[in-house]
Amino acid sequence: MSRSLAAWCAAVAFICLTGCKGDSATPDYWEANLQQARRAEDRVRLIEAMRKSGKVNETFLPMLHEQLAGERKPEVKAALARTLEDLHHVSSVEPLKAALDPAAADMSSQLANKAMVTALGTIGDPRAVPALVPLLRAKDNYTRIEAIRVLGTMKAKEAVDSLIALAGDETVEPFLNKKAIEALGHIGDAKAAPTLIRMLTKERKGKSFYVESSFALFQLGQPAADALLPALEGRDPDLLEWAKKNGVNPASYPMKAATVLGDLREKRAVEPLLKLLAFQHPEAQIQALVRMQAAEALGRMRVADAVKPLSAMVAEPDPTVRDAYVRALVRLGGRDALPALEKAATTGEWDSRELAVKGLVMLGDAREQPVLEKLAASEPARTAADCKTTGEEGCEDAAALGKKRAATITQHATLLEAGQSCAGNAGCWVQRLDKASKPLLERAALEIGRTGGAEHVPALTARLGERDTEVRLAFILGTSWLVDGSQDAAKKVRETALPTLRKQLQDEQGVTQLVTVNEDLRRLLARLENT
Repeated sequence: MSRSLAAWCAAVAFICLTGCKGDSATPDYWEANLQQARRAEDRVRLIEAMRKSGKVNETFLPMLHEQLAGERKPEVKAALARTLEDLHHVSSVEPLKAALDPAAADMSSQLANKAMVTALGTIGDPRAVPALVPLLRAKDNYTRIEAIRVLGTMKAKEAVDSLIALAGDETVEPFLNKKAIEALGHIGDAKAAPTLIRMLTKERKGKSFYVESSFALFQLGQPAADALLPALEGRDPDLLEWAKKNGVNPASYPMKAATVLGDLREKRAVEPLLKLLAFQHPEAQIQALVRMQAAEALGRMRVADAVKPLSAMVAEPDPTVRDAYVRALVRLGGRDALPALEKAATTGEWDSRELAVKGLVMLGDAREQPVLEKLAASEPARTAADCKTTGEEGCEDAAALGKKRAATITQHATLLEAGQSCAGNAGCWVQRLDKASKPLLERAALEIGRTGGAEHVPALTARLGERDTEVRLAFILGTSWLVDGSQDAAKKVRETALPTLRKQLQDEQGVTQLVTVNEDLRRLLARLENT
């Protein structure tokens, strides 16, 4: 027997024992039964039975409000609050506010507070806000977290100052900081921007607030961009002073700001981002990280002026750094980077060389086929040279390893063929999707995003659930480029894909492998909902 059925049976049994008669579709019937129920647990069972009866409607409201006002047991108040939440009528705002107990010390009272806050949030009337803001300082986290959530959902400007204080409060659990940051993003008040920027680099008890802060800044939009531009260029004295006091490397802010401004497609950031490609720092790792984030942002924004400097940087020997530059060039599109990629495919160790080859075939066409053949033919000799220097895995048979790598290079030829057949033709790329390999899916998604129109929206949105994260990201980017470039495309995505995207994000919560790529999906969804 299920719990709900058991509760119903118990309530019915109790009603039968009391001998009450009348019409169970009327509030008088339930009120009479509640008056005869002495124990709190019996009243809770009755209220839950009433909720499940399917007969509760707005005519029950006066009775429910009266019961709530006169009830002293917190567990009964919680059951009444849940019933009022079901009805979500504005007349319940004042009774629910009056029943709140901000000084609640025992768990039952705290859970009752939480239930009433939830009900007020479901009703969504702004008259509840003055009673909810003080609960941000409640003694228990149950109530505080629910109050934070509800105030954020209600976009309560009156809560901004308190939420800003809570976001940076080092005396509370980091989870509360995170929830306050999320609420500030939902409210979207420009006043929160300085705190959110600081929290990009803040860590407490081993917890980072970057994910929550960067998304909240994205939600703020223009006000966030206004505040991030000085941070990007290192000319925010208050932020620099705060960073110094808190032991934060000031180079962290150009790096973090570049990411958010790239997500926002902020055109004012283009010149500073281009300058950051030549960022200098005594520590090579920090220098590389800032340059990589600038490249990432410029690639996402498809800034054509970035092709030339990135082409000059793509010979970087470190595979992680080279990967960032190649990826940015691939997103920018066009043929201008091909000579640099061809040269880079002959330098560095195998991992770095292969990255350049991948970039080459993601941008080239049949004209690069001889280049690919030449690279494949020379790979066994390069592998043999590598093995003499590094002795890496597989070098016990350098000849076999060289042949294997040459075959890997040759396999990329299908992308060149597609590039030749589909040059500038988004419809041709769409036709390639059904039987495409992973690399071809990535290229097709980016090509459609760069050259397609609203008619190609379904082809991209249908693949936003791809399990391979690199492929999924390509489809997210392609879709976002269509949305950025065409109001018709944005309208079509909203009309055809929004419910599916919302459900997908909900279903995939907690799936570790998808957490990072779904941050991009969240931003796409937010952009669609706010345009």
